[in-house]
Amino acid sequence: MRGFGQWRFLLGLALFGVAAGCRSLPSPSSLLDGGLVSSPDSLPPDQAQAAQAHALYSIGIHHELADEYALAYDAYRKAAALDSGNERLVLRMASTLVLQRKTEEALRTVEEFLQRHPDSESALLWLATFYGSTGDRDRVVELFRQMTRRFPAKPLGWLQLASATARAGDTNAVEKILQEGLAKAKPPTALRQELVRIQLARLQAATDPGAQQEARRQAIALLRQVAEEIPGDTDTLYALGDLLANDGQLEEAIRTYEKIARIQPGEQQVKSRLAKTFLAMDDQPKAIAVLETLAQKQKDDVDVHYYLAELYLQAGDFTNALAHFRIAADASPGDPAPWIKLAALQSETNEDQAVATLTEALENMPANPKILEVFALVRMQQKRFSEAAALLQQVYDATIAKDPEALPSHLFYYNYAVACTHLRRTKDAARWLHGAVEQEPALLDLYMQRILTGTKTLQKSAVAVLRALADIPSTESAAIRAHLANLYLAQDKPASAVREFEAAAAIVANEPLQAAVLSPRFYFWFGVALDQTKHTERAIEMFETCLANDPEFADALNYLAYLWAVRGERLDEALRHAQTALSLDPQNSAYLDTLGWIYYQQGRYEEALSFLRQADALRPNDPEILDHIEKTVEKLGTAAP
Repeated sequence: MRGFGQWRFLLGLALFGVAAGCRSLPSPSSLLDGGLVSSPDSLPPDQAQAAQAHALYSIGIHHELADEYALAYDAYRKAAALDSGNERLVLRMASTLVLQRKTEEALRTVEEFLQRHPDSESALLWLATFYGSTGDRDRVVELFRQMTRRFPAKPLGWLQLASATARAGDTNAVEKILQEGLAKAKPPTALRQELVRIQLARLQAATDPGAQQEARRQAIALLRQVAEEIPGDTDTLYALGDLLANDGQLEEAIRTYEKIARIQPGEQQVKSRLAKTFLAMDDQPKAIAVLETLAQKQKDDVDVHYYLAELYLQAGDFTNALAHFRIAADASPGDPAPWIKLAALQSETNEDQAVATLTEALENMPANPKILEVFALVRMQQKRFSEAAALLQQVYDATIAKDPEALPSHLFYYNYAVACTHLRRTKDAARWLHGAVEQEPALLDLYMQRILTGTKTLQKSAVAVLRALADIPSTESAAIRAHLANLYLAQDKPASAVREFEAAAAIVANEPLQAAVLSPRFYFWFGVALDQTKHTERAIEMFETCLANDPEFADALNYLAYLWAVRGERLDEALRHAQTALSLDPQNSAYLDTLGWIYYQQGRYEEALSFLRQADALRPNDPEILDHIEKTVEKLGTAAP
């Protein structure tokens, strides 16, 4: 439970403050009843002594701030002589002694004060903190026991005693202390939260189903009480809901999650939490049955229908999923979530129906950015990129109008860049793609995957976009150049590809933080581009670098082996490379052809023909494979099988 750790953190700060003292000066009571004129000429003896003590305290503060700890101690000591019961002065004295490394004297000062004033909570805390730092656990426990006896209604002492006892590893003793504190402390909530933590730890560690059930039962009981004591605490409600769902108490779990939804109506996690909990129980039919019962009892409960739709969707029942998303959308016209789910599901089979749903949603929620963004994605799916771009611009305008400092999501930037690429709006596409990559660098790879599987026209447009993107200063400039090189290769422009690979390598040389670009894949395709431009020696160097970084890069093994086979050199190495590549991908026709051609170059024609015919069977009518077969058969003559 995320909220429970905060108590100890705040407590730690409190203890630190007590140990170090307070650097703020107290405000003395005013002696001015009617202005300066009415002030007495002299103070009564008791007030004069108090004023002198206060002045010495102020002098001590001054010296302490100047790191003059001996002088500060002397001032505090004199002040304490005038006001011996002032625990603040005593703790200041002790703290300045610690700063002078006079720890024994500091300890004695506070111990003696505590003997005279056994009800000093601050002195108890100071000593406990001090002894805790020295590892004297027994004395720490003794001090916190004293605190619980003196201040039984204060939760702090019980929590600290439990914490000190826990360091000895005795969980049962800790639980006993907390249970005792529950009957005395006001409020007991923090103690109950610690008991919840103990039960959750037992639940996690238990292997016996009975022990698990008992730990879960006790945790649920405690959490119910905590939820009553601090209503509206969502961390408690989440923990309680999860335990109830895992315990099979589904209806109460639903009610608990609904409380969170009422407290945080925009929290999307709540909407999926119940469905995930049900699925974790491996009892989807039961979950659907329970929710269907609730849907009948609470027909206008949007969340129940939303959960049901999610479960039906995951079960593959699209008809019921559509029906319940529709009910949820109708019941909550101002909530975009069910409308978006409904439209997304419809778009898989009927894009026009999805458009109608989104149009209706916009009538209920004009200019809603989420609805507009999904609408744009549907238009992109329909290849209506101009309309998609217009909708995305509306999303951006609506987002900025609401908060000028807001940034749309990285996926928004990415989708807008794709739409602009299709529309050949080069500068706009580069700008939006730059925004996407700044937030999530992996989106550059996603963009390239989409482009490389697109039409030649789209690839040509993307080349212009990447060139424009390369002109924008970026921490991904080397990656941009490498992607541009690959795009040129896809367009059969190896010379341009070589230039971009070289540019990427030069960027990395000047900016080593971008060195991740120089991956085995980078060197492989650089080698391909060099080979296609007849720079074979450099190509071989690139393939060897690729394999030095990844010895099992099958395509590099094959390509290098084939280059050596064609040149009739290093045939033994070529054979090993080809065999390794084939072991990684036994049904690859290119690898079989390479191995066959190496055997041909070694004069092992029968073995060559066997592998070449296997390659032909996997890729019939390939001109290069057929040429190799023909030459091998010629070598075998009439003996060819």
